[in-house]
Amino acid sequence: MKFHIEVYGCQMNVYDARRIADLLVESGFEKANDASEADILIFYTCNIRERAVQKLFSNIGILRNDKTKVIAVGGCVSQAEGRSIFEHKHIDISFGAQAYHRLPEHINEVLSGSKKKILDINFDQAQKFGCLPGRTNVSFSEFVTIQEGCDNFCTYCVVPYTRGREYSRPARDIINEVKELLSNGAKEITLIGQNVNSYHGEAPYINIGEPKGTWRLERLIREIAELDGLKRLRYTTSHPKDFTTELMQIHAETPVLAPFAHIPVQSGNDRILKAMNRGHTAQEYLDKLARFREICPNIQFSSDFIVGFPTESEEEFLDTVKLAELVKYTISYSFKYSRRKNTPADKMQGQISEEEKERRLAILQKTLIEGQVYHNNALIGKTQEVLFERRGRKPNQYIGKNVYLQSVIVESSENLIGEFRNVYIEQAGENSVMGKIVK
Repeated sequence: MKFHIEVYGCQMNVYDARRIADLLVESGFEKANDASEADILIFYTCNIRERAVQKLFSNIGILRNDKTKVIAVGGCVSQAEGRSIFEHKHIDISFGAQAYHRLPEHINEVLSGSKKKILDINFDQAQKFGCLPGRTNVSFSEFVTIQEGCDNFCTYCVVPYTRGREYSRPARDIINEVKELLSNGAKEITLIGQNVNSYHGEAPYINIGEPKGTWRLERLIREIAELDGLKRLRYTTSHPKDFTTELMQIHAETPVLAPFAHIPVQSGNDRILKAMNRGHTAQEYLDKLARFREICPNIQFSSDFIVGFPTESEEEFLDTVKLAELVKYTISYSFKYSRRKNTPADKMQGQISEEEKERRLAILQKTLIEGQVYHNNALIGKTQEVLFERRGRKPNQYIGKNVYLQSVIVESSENLIGEFRNVYIEQAGENSVMGKIVK
């Protein structure tokens, strides 16, 4: 039996999809080359944006064929929709983000005919990670989940309801997974979680003066940074209120840790930030970034933004634009506010029209692109270490990322995928820079 996984959404979903593939291979299933030859179709998707279910149903219709025997849907959309997901008659299994370790068993139950429809949305974070097999099918760049769920309860966000409350994996398990990845060829590791800087995992050993039984993110990074074979280390996503001076200092002291931090702000207006339950003001956020730059002068930032939050006025929206102009983010992610059922913001009065949200998003994105172009142009005449990830559209063209996640394009007769190379930057565009390999 062959399987194919379609994955949509964040890095957490990418990590989960890879672990699902590991589980299925260990259970005797074979990975298909594409969906057309798969007996088992798995859709692992998020629920952050509106119309997630409609998009899911559409994609099932596109990929399902006469060969398909089982269709399984997993991730946050399953958790959010519950049994109503079975309104699509072809879905056989729906499993939550904390239940995918039981997917091989559920597939066999459907194939054998012992069960027709299976819903598994229990929260079993600790049990799930304990059931995952070793990782031998390894890429040069890998995600490692260190923390799941969130206790912040931002009023627009479904994560606490679909991923559950915060859970931090034991530090020993994380270190062992990273060691396994490095020994099998990984060069870049990204530690991921809904709020990685709230990590507080069980410690493998205790030094005098440490809180008993717990490591924070800062200690975990220091330990991982010393592992043999690691060329570059990243982490995402962070919450501004949990970002410590010690973590900033680690960036200044640790060459393998990329001088880059994704710190979402969402809005530049204090009233909207309070309505979002973000736990910080705009000035507190800016002060933290300024302190970070004092400690680590080569640090750069990315962020997330939401426009059109309920009751947001034009003046309050422009506060967000001003903040973006001031910070000049290297890269950013901006979205229209999306109503999600069962969240407090969904019940708020003063919902903004889609047309107005579209208008505001265009204005903000123009400002964010100006910051991106500023940073791209600043690279001209400099040499950057780049990890190449894929081929470009043209012959002998390769595309990679520098420490700041800026896309770098070169031409080379050598296959560069998975390799680090120094690149002298000669040109800059809106979304990428171009250069040549240097020795």
